[in-house]
Amino acid sequence: MMRYILTLALAMSSVGASAQDCTQRDFGAFDEVKAAVYRLLSFPAYTSVDEKILNRSGDLAAVAVTKSVSAQEMNSSEKARQILLILHMAFEAPQIISSSCGRTPTAALLLLDELERTDYGRQPNVIANARFEIQHNTNTGQPLETVTLEGSPVVDWDHTQWVSSVLSWTADIRPGMTRGDLARVFTTEGGISTRTRHTYVLKQCPYIKVDVEFAAVSKEQDSLTELPDDKIVKISKPYLDYSHVD
Repeated sequence: MMRYILTLALAMSSVGASAQDCTQRDFGAFDEVKAAVYRLLSFPAYTSVDEKILNRSGDLAAVAVTKSVSAQEMNSSEKARQILLILHMAFEAPQIISSSCGRTPTAALLLLDELERTDYGRQPNVIANARFEIQHNTNTGQPLETVTLEGSPVVDWDHTQWVSSVLSWTADIRPGMTRGDLARVFTTEGGISTRTRHTYVLKQCPYIKVDVEFAAVSKEQDSLTELPDDKIVKISKPYLDYSHVD
């Protein structure tokens, strides 16, 4: 806990030390950046508006993360993945970072040091790759180029990143969790269903679905009412399909 507090203090002091380089507009934009960070930490995907805000934010996004994530949450693999996604978007296009005090990744590198001490961050190359990208982009002022072999189809990396974010969130929903846990990420779909079987759709994209089987924990005789404490017995892999309406 003390190490996390120290990291936060260093991150904030680094912004304060460069305050003379920050305009009033930069300070005003921080609330917008913090709101976008909060949404990415809370939901399984992000909008193009959030992406644009973070692309322009640079190190302000890292400061917003340190102000939004507790030391305990930092140890969550789910939160760690979302933090790395936020940092990637904050520095993937350094030439458009609009904040004059956000172009040096002081808080971002401190944040990566903290993540490196977590179980998720100890995986090979996870933090090293993020650190390399951020340092390369801020030192050169240009994004790290993605190599495409001659004759290979062009990959839409922006949409690929979004889908990766979605898959990461769906992977965190596992048998043994509850309907309430599922409802953080998914919502119900129309069509035929029972208390024990239902198709759910991603809140931010109803074409992404999972089929879920439940076991009643309380009020077992009630076959109609779907309760938050119902246990997930089985969940399918996410798949694509058009929406079904009752």
